[in-house]
Amino acid sequence: MNKFEILKNKNFLLLWLGQSVSTLGSRFYMIAIMWYVIEKTGSSMNLGLTVLCFTLPAVLIMPLAGIIADHNYKKTILITSDLINGVLVSVMAIFMYYQALPSLVLYTIIITVSASSAFFSPAISASIPLIAGKEQLSKANSLNQFTNRMSNIVGPAMAGVLIAVTDIWLLLLLNGLSFIISAISECFIKIPDVEVSKDKKKFKEQFFEGLQYVRKVKELMALIFVGGVIINFFLAPLTVFITVICNQILEVGSEGFGLVEACISVGALVGSVFSFFNIIKNQIKLGIIGLVLEGVALLVGGIFLSFPSMIIFAILLGLGVSMASIGITTMLQLLVPENMMGRVGSILSSLSTITVPIGILVGSYVINVYSIELIFIVSGVIVLLSGLTLVVPFASEFKRKPEVAVEI
Repeated sequence: MNKFEILKNKNFLLLWLGQSVSTLGSRFYMIAIMWYVIEKTGSSMNLGLTVLCFTLPAVLIMPLAGIIADHNYKKTILITSDLINGVLVSVMAIFMYYQALPSLVLYTIIITVSASSAFFSPAISASIPLIAGKEQLSKANSLNQFTNRMSNIVGPAMAGVLIAVTDIWLLLLLNGLSFIISAISECFIKIPDVEVSKDKKKFKEQFFEGLQYVRKVKELMALIFVGGVIINFFLAPLTVFITVICNQILEVGSEGFGLVEACISVGALVGSVFSFFNIIKNQIKLGIIGLVLEGVALLVGGIFLSFPSMIIFAILLGLGVSMASIGITTMLQLLVPENMMGRVGSILSSLSTITVPIGILVGSYVINVYSIELIFIVSGVIVLLSGLTLVVPFASEFKRKPEVAVEI
């Protein structure tokens, strides 16, 4: 099969391009808010609270969002979510332009955008297998990683420079416009319908159907526990750690912070290209190698804490995150039926999301108690060993032909 056959799929192409534009703006948004908070307060705990507002609303909303995504409302969800986010972030930019952004307004908008995005995530996860087809899943996931990371390379670098030479409100305005452009692109997408049960089941019944499916498939349980809980717990506070390291320890300013963030995306870009050309054809091997690289990156950052070592850390981390994300996501999509993708995906997302604020709170505390070097080394060892544990439940998968749907 032609490696670039996926690019002839108009629906995937529109979704892919819309996501890429939105991701570029989102990187502006995240960096602008984080830098705004550290400049205004200088507190790692306030950074932790900010990231908490980015993630916590999804914990409550994701299960409901997953059930809705398993019905044939995916396109409506995608468009509505992007429009809401575009308007809200633009409003935040206006408040900031007039230098009248109270903390209550800031955190209210962050929470609302997070809630809206909680509907977007399972909808797009459920849409990609329908649009791309199982034969092209790995290619579709690799291209998503490639363009998202390319946007992320440009985004942090531009954000670091723009923060230094202009006002943060401009970054937020660009983000608001990017969400609106993404919504316009999604208007022209056709997403195939899935067979939906005609039984009028309650929310609780539908949710437990997805939960029961996860419980009976040991491979899914392992992926969710390792890739969604353990790894997220230890990687979640990295945004706080990197911000504090660049601002207060290495004192490299917003330009240095943007460069480190951009290098994470450079590594991820390499990983997505690596995956697109099937250099490692077995998806679970790809995921495990990615998780091991994440652990190695943390060890490098902890053993050699300097700005050059942070660049190496960032590249290795990005490479590992990209490979792990593509491998694990593709395996999940192959293991889960199309009409349950939203529910199972929302369970993963919910567990991952609830782990993130816990990780952030713990990270925001321990950075004030222990040295950053020790934190990175301990985290690196645990992440590396956790990735290797996936070899056990997927032992039979190593013998399968690559890119073939898994039969359960």
